[in-house]
Amino acid sequence: MTGGKYTEKDILMWARELEKFVVEGSRIFHDAELLGSNIAVSCDMCHPDGANTHPETYPKFQVQMGRVVLLRDMTNWCIEQAVRGEVLAADDPRMRALEAYMLAQRKGVKMNNGKR
Repeated sequence: MTGGKYTEKDILMWARELEKFVVEGSRIFHDAELLGSNIAVSCDMCHPDGANTHPETYPKFQVQMGRVVLLRDMTNWCIEQAVRGEVLAADDPRMRALEAYMLAQRKGVKMNNGKR
């Protein structure tokens, strides 16, 4: 980037990097071992192709947790409760990739924080 202007090369590079991140998130989402599941359960067993994750609605009050949570909080709740794995730190590359994948599946959907 030069002088605050984005070049076609910049945009192409960013798109490629984002795509790699989303692909890695998909790999983790669909792989119980990468998620650290103790019972061979992956995210896609409850959410095929990222369905019903609704990342565009976070932060919101989540009944299961009794408080307002971020997408990563709910993701960790699922990892701990359904997948039977260890929670991931917010900056864990797997958590970041999972968020990227879930958001990519809802691209174009209007943000609606707090929606149930």
